[in-house]
Amino acid sequence: MSAILEARNFSAWYRDHPALCDITLEALDHEILGIIGPASSGKTTFLRSLNRLNALLSGFRVEGTIRFRGVDIYREDVDVAVLRRKLGMVFAVPVPLPGSIYENLLLGPRLNKTKTDTDALVEKSLRAAYLWEEVKDRLPQSAFALSGGQQQRLCLARTLMLEPEVLLLDEPCSGLDPISTAKIEEALVELKRELTIILVTNNVMQASRVADRTAFFLQGRLIECGATQQIFVNPREQETHEYVSGRFG
Repeated sequence: MSAILEARNFSAWYRDHPALCDITLEALDHEILGIIGPASSGKTTFLRSLNRLNALLSGFRVEGTIRFRGVDIYREDVDVAVLRRKLGMVFAVPVPLPGSIYENLLLGPRLNKTKTDTDALVEKSLRAAYLWEEVKDRLPQSAFALSGGQQQRLCLARTLMLEPEVLLLDEPCSGLDPISTAKIEEALVELKRELTIILVTNNVMQASRVADRTAFFLQGRLIECGATQQIFVNPREQETHEYVSGRFG
């Protein structure tokens, strides 16, 4: 498989505080790349750097490159709005918007002036998020009436409405019950047939269940990346072994 995203010697700072140090990592077409590591290891900073969300923060600066489809995303002529549609993001805490379930889903296409059959896209996105059967008769109801797990799957479906090429997930199952977590994991395994998924998770078992490859971050450094089974069964680095075996983190 070819790389869709490539970070090369990428470093980042929040003002004078280093957050990432010399990261070289790629994400391949149609894979789930898991990113694991303890708190403050740089996982979320790296994820938010992939679609330049960190650029919204005062004092944030970078060195090195991140390329999407071969184009350096930090070039001045890159349309950031287009980049963020292609690299859609789902956050740890679901954020349904005021209005109905249906209106939540139509927000992106309306802003993007999508001319496709939006009703068909609504159904496709909800099915992909394993939510269609639960809400197909409730689309006019408030999104706030959904459970926490349903709201997170709604946010996933809302991101899918923009038909991204890459899905960036920052702890999407944080705080969810095991049933909701399982539904999201099932959705991700199916979705990788259509797009690339980068999953940041503090749940190492989640990475072991769904990721094709796993990268381990520690203190802003990439310690190692490899096939998920290798990372969990036979890691090359002692730090990785200690983390996945639960000795710290």
